[in-house]
Amino acid sequence: MKKYYFLCGLPRSGNTLFSSILNQNSNIAVTANSIIPNLFESLRQNYKSEYFLNFPDHSSLDNILKNLFNNYYKDWKQNIIIDRGPWGTNANLEYLKKLNFDLKFIVLHRPILEVLASFIKLERPISVMKRCDELMNLDNNGIVARYYWSYKNLRKEKNVLFISYDDLVNNTESEIKKVYDFLNLKHFNHHYKNLSQFKVNDLTYDDSIYNAPLHTIRVDDIKKNDYDIKNVLPESVINKYKSYE
Repeated sequence: MKKYYFLCGLPRSGNTLFSSILNQNSNIAVTANSIIPNLFESLRQNYKSEYFLNFPDHSSLDNILKNLFNNYYKDWKQNIIIDRGPWGTNANLEYLKKLNFDLKFIVLHRPILEVLASFIKLERPISVMKRCDELMNLDNNGIVARYYWSYKNLRKEKNVLFISYDDLVNNTESEIKKVYDFLNLKHFNHHYKNLSQFKVNDLTYDDSIYNAPLHTIRVDDIKKNDYDIKNVLPESVINKYKSYE
């Protein structure tokens, strides 16, 4: 019987590093960016369709939603699945609470200005303000915005383990042990040098679609790349988003 837990870290907060380390344990699979939230949203829209309203078979459509996880992960050999997605958004959280899961969330957090600066350093957009607004636009599905509101909602929930980006990179081993304790799992002897890039079931990220290495980690050692945010983000961006904490 598989158990499902949830990784809801803000982008650029160490999710790929975290996942690559946990995936050293062959009984654990921390996923890439999950498509299950998108599948759920697509299916949810059917409740509003004319075909459904014309013949409202709730039970049959509910069965699909209830079995999304088990069907998607049916052939995965790992028993512990940590699904990475913005599961703290209102609709996603409501959906999970209806499932018979032992709900536990791991949230990696980093200050929003550092998150935006990390994107800008990698992507080097022509307009920094425009790109930051895209990332923070919830109406247009901005990736930082979705995870930010997920994080805000999860701050009100029980059974949530918060890990700061600084703690993850500076005290990696102790933070990973906290995860095992939080999930009530037997500890595993992970290694923290000579790491591998993220891989699960022999699949890796293809970041060519983003034109930036968003999911590439340092493999030699774990450390934070320090830089002055004011040298990356214009004052207009800093003033606009500095209150998002």
